[in-house]
Amino acid sequence: MLDDYKDQQPIVYKMLINAIKKNRNSHAYLFETHGNSKALEIVLSFVKYVLCPKNYSNREFCKNCNQCKTIDDNNYIELKIIKPDGLWIKKEELTELQKEFSKKAITGNKKIYIITEADKLNQASANSILKFLEEPEENIIAILMVENKYQLLDTILSRCQILSLLNTEKNNSNNYYDKINNIINNEQIDAEITNKIIEFINFYEKNGIDTLLHLQKLWHQYFQDKKIIADAFEIMLLYYMDVLNISCGYSINIFDSNSKELELIKNNNTINQLIYKINTILKLKENIKFNINSNLLMDKLILEFEEGKND
Repeated sequence: MLDDYKDQQPIVYKMLINAIKKNRNSHAYLFETHGNSKALEIVLSFVKYVLCPKNYSNREFCKNCNQCKTIDDNNYIELKIIKPDGLWIKKEELTELQKEFSKKAITGNKKIYIITEADKLNQASANSILKFLEEPEENIIAILMVENKYQLLDTILSRCQILSLLNTEKNNSNNYYDKINNIINNEQIDAEITNKIIEFINFYEKNGIDTLLHLQKLWHQYFQDKKIIADAFEIMLLYYMDVLNISCGYSINIFDSNSKELELIKNNNTINQLIYKINTILKLKENIKFNINSNLLMDKLILEFEEGKND
């Protein structure tokens, strides 16, 4: 149930609870999973909340109702979960979905479809779902799931309410914390280089846009190889994620929790601004594999960070 994730996902939890209580439910949601292995469970807990006739977010009053079990067993007739068939989500599946959802709901008054790994929509299926989102029918809710929202078309993003999950799983072998340990232990990324990355972040947080004037000294002379730049962005990502964890009251796994610099960044940024910076790093990191010019990459990073201050 949704209350089970109240402490793990405080931002998303508040947004979803408030949306239902204030009757401001969106017709389309995008859950940005950030590698959270429980992402589908979290999404299904939201589905249970929406479909519950009483909008219960916990089991305290459920008594003999078995609707949630039916949802967990994937037998709830008004819920459809679409997963990739091979490498892609095929247009035919979405065409069938639209045909099926054109019929009146039999149980309750809402129909919900979930598209997992929405980044695997090919051009035809993406256009098909876009049409579905552009012309939403009453009482049909779309939920898309993707690791990083920038893997989707802007036209799809603009039609969804975006919810970014935190990845707080300390023992998940696929999470960023394990990745960062592998990177730091890489012979190409020694402690001195790691410190240079942190020095760059702390300099930006204190000096903002003026950092553009110091990029050669702070960054370019140390980070030139594409692989090292990608790893540096991974470390930068983890640094901001640890700040976000501190802001949300969680413990951190990589950096010094007593660091004055981390505390300064926490005090200088709202939670939304931290999430914006994390998303910006994720987006620009994807551009590294396309041989983007390092100077332009870092200029863009700082300019987008500055733009996020207005959010």
